[in-house]
Amino acid sequence: MKKKATPNETPLPEEQHEPEVTVVVEPEVETAGAPSDGEATAPDFAAICEELKDRLLRQQAEFDNYRKRTQREFSAIRTQTKAATVEEFLTVYDHFSMALTHANEDCSALRQGMEMILAEFRRTFESLGVEEMATVGLPFDPNEHEAIAQEPSDEVPEGHVLRQWKSGFRMGDRLLRPAAVVVSAGPAGNNPGEN
Repeated sequence: MKKKATPNETPLPEEQHEPEVTVVVEPEVETAGAPSDGEATAPDFAAICEELKDRLLRQQAEFDNYRKRTQREFSAIRTQTKAATVEEFLTVYDHFSMALTHANEDCSALRQGMEMILAEFRRTFESLGVEEMATVGLPFDPNEHEAIAQEPSDEVPEGHVLRQWKSGFRMGDRLLRPAAVVVSAGPAGNNPGEN
């Protein structure tokens, strides 16, 4: 069965034995004047642009509000952390005050007060997760120790910590302060620089 070509259709050549295909040619869109019913209209780029600008402004405002909110939250967390830390040291302050009050009365009372303060400091550090590092007699480790001097020693092997000047502290895996130590140079006769 042959189909008759209409003005908007292109007929296929007769020598082809394939099924007939009808090609419909779209009418040209009029650019001048108002579009008629059923015809596609060009998008309103100005309206799309305004909508995208509005979306962008809203997104920027939302992000700005988010940034300000997180800054306020971090500030509040910092303040709470400081307050919690200071609260831990208030008892230590009280012990210092009591020790100074009784310092004129008796030296043994002063010593007892200082021991109480040191014990309270250790308890406070423990509650904060801070530990004092043991150093005396251990091999010198530049990652955990700061050597401030080297002295000869018959009792402590060379390269080991002889004395500690300042304690070193760590919190978990983090080193808060290295220990300031005096390192053994070995027996006095082994030092080539000494006469």
